[in-house]
Amino acid sequence: MKFYWKQIENNSSKTIRIIRIILLILIIIGIGLLLTQKIWVPKLVDKILSYEHRNIPIVVLPEIQPNISLTDGRQCYTYNHEATKDEPYKVNEFIDITISGTKVTGTKRGTQSGPDMTNGYNGTLVGTLDKDTITSIFSYVIEGSSGKEKEIYKTSKTGIDKLRYQLIEKDKMLVPDTTKDFKILSYARVGCTASN
Repeated sequence: MKFYWKQIENNSSKTIRIIRIILLILIIIGIGLLLTQKIWVPKLVDKILSYEHRNIPIVVLPEIQPNISLTDGRQCYTYNHEATKDEPYKVNEFIDITISGTKVTGTKRGTQSGPDMTNGYNGTLVGTLDKDTITSIFSYVIEGSSGKEKEIYKTSKTGIDKLRYQLIEKDKMLVPDTTKDFKILSYARVGCTASN
């Protein structure tokens, strides 16, 4: 019986020694990992992320095209509108402007045709450029009558947009009522040629 208990004690102390050795080894490994974490943690994270990214499809976002630049020199724009039920007039316009610093000069001509009229018009544009906005006075002749209209244009991705407000008469000229909503008329930039 004594021998049996002695053997159990020996086995217990051997087991305790083995557990202590295992714990000591784990503590040494833990200290080693702590001291070297700056080396192995980034590599481990990269490995995990590279594995995760293999299963995720890559999404390519479309490139956002900036608005055109209103720079010094000659520029031409065209506007075309086919007749619709709500706006039964077909309109074609051509703008030819020259920018010099903040000064804008040029010409505009067009035709419009609809249920009760067909006519052509032409005139001059004189105005100013402020960043991406042209404010000009269009002095025109239409069916033998002359008039003036203040116009506002802003740059867009393909040309310029006319901000068409309701017009009110002021000092013998039609001016935009900027307290109201406006409609955008998009003018595409085109080449300036002799035939224009």
